[in-house]
Amino acid sequence: MLLGIDLGTGSAKALLLATEGTAIGEASSSYPVHAPHPGWAESEPRDWWLAVGEAVRKAVGNYTDQVQAIALSGQMHGVVLALAHGIAEQNQKHSYTCKP
Repeated sequence: MLLGIDLGTGSAKALLLATEGTAIGEASSSYPVHAPHPGWAESEPRDWWLAVGEAVRKAVGNYTDQVQAIALSGQMHGVVLALAHGIAEQNQKHSYTCKP
């Protein structure tokens, strides 16, 4: 069986497929995205971790020993840079540094 995991902007989704492509199980688990100021969006990587765990457990069910491969898809950035307090920024706070 194949397990697909998508970490989106506000939720984690998991899909378990049989090797021929039949969907066996699917689930999602949301997490908060905070907007302390206009144009800012922040979330906590720990919330991502917990949401992925919950979605995977629900989607896989009793098939844990039959998962042969895992595919991952992530939201927005390829690298998550967490601040010292553990909050990941997904916003326009520093967009001025990217202007030509």
